[in-house]
Amino acid sequence: MKEKNLFLKILGYFTIWRVALFLVAILAGFVIANFGGRFPYVDRVLTITNLPNWIWGFGNFDGVHYLRIAQNGYSAEYVQSFFPLYPFLIKIFNVIPKTGNLDMSLFTDPSYFVIGIISSNIFFVAALYFLFKLWKEEYSHKSAVISIFLLLSFPTAFYFGAVYTESLFLLLAVLTFWFARKDSYMLAGLFAALASATKVQGALLSIYLGIELIVKYRHNLTKLGKLFWRDLIGVAVAPLGIAGYMYYLYRMFGNPLYFLTALPSFGTGRSSAPFTSLPQVIYRYIKIFWTVDPANIIYWNAAFELLITLVLVGGLIIAFKKIKLSYWVFVALAVIVPTLTGTLTSMPRYALLAFPLLPLITRFNKGLRYIIIAQAILQVVLLSLFVRGYWVA
Repeated sequence: MKEKNLFLKILGYFTIWRVALFLVAILAGFVIANFGGRFPYVDRVLTITNLPNWIWGFGNFDGVHYLRIAQNGYSAEYVQSFFPLYPFLIKIFNVIPKTGNLDMSLFTDPSYFVIGIISSNIFFVAALYFLFKLWKEEYSHKSAVISIFLLLSFPTAFYFGAVYTESLFLLLAVLTFWFARKDSYMLAGLFAALASATKVQGALLSIYLGIELIVKYRHNLTKLGKLFWRDLIGVAVAPLGIAGYMYYLYRMFGNPLYFLTALPSFGTGRSSAPFTSLPQVIYRYIKIFWTVDPANIIYWNAAFELLITLVLVGGLIIAFKKIKLSYWVFVALAVIVPTLTGTLTSMPRYALLAFPLLPLITRFNKGLRYIIIAQAILQVVLLSLFVRGYWVA
């Protein structure tokens, strides 16, 4: 398939998905009349755009913090838990002429939201394009197509089209995988470094590249030449994004781990220390089911978080030795590391990092249609709650 035709095909899939998200968001306003608004700055960041709720609703929750950081930097307390690359890109892309007399010490310029939502969607289109190419080479054309459908229909896939880091991180992770496959470790390391400045999970790409390097040279340990040292430099570059952010936090706030220690302040039940094992976290969730009223949305949030976690663990068990070791380790760590904070909060969104497992699902030929339909229905429900101001992930 020619590159232009492939891109147009991917763009078509994306457009249908994007239009469907907006339609669901419009209908959500009629079905869920009350806006939850369980996060700050709605009036200072979103409603001032004068856009309808079904558009600015895609900037809810973490989105408002990224927009504030884009304009005001890390001036607010505890926002250091949000990594810098995504808001930095919003800031430098914001070339829309400013109008009006808003007090920018209190409000975020409305154009920042516009740039944020457009950027996220552009990043996602690019990610889908390279992901399709990667899966086509590693598996087959049919498997790549079905895997893209599985990703687009995933219950929390709407975050790729929101003012969140998910689409940017997916693009950078896929480019890391792509260039490692093409034996260009310098470029792979560069994109991994950018990913590690986007989300804390980006640091895991260093481990992925390290495993790929070992596999590549394990039979040539006695013949290490310039190519090996060049590749090794590429791997060494991979964690520089998070290392640079930690240095910034140390110089500005005296704490290189501020992105971790600030987490409990957001009321998500996270703890920066000590680490909690996954069995302990699961036990805590079982206690939630005994103490929380099922009529409370918190009960269903917890149930969905636990369900997704168990599905991911089961998927990892099934996938062991069926995908590349480097992919498996990346997904395993992406699943386990967030649970060490003592909660499964946001796990349905973090599950998007398990995208390397999707091609395995394509082997279930008879059940694929039902999996995609079930995922799409869940995405409709979760998106409706999200745009109406209710926490889902």
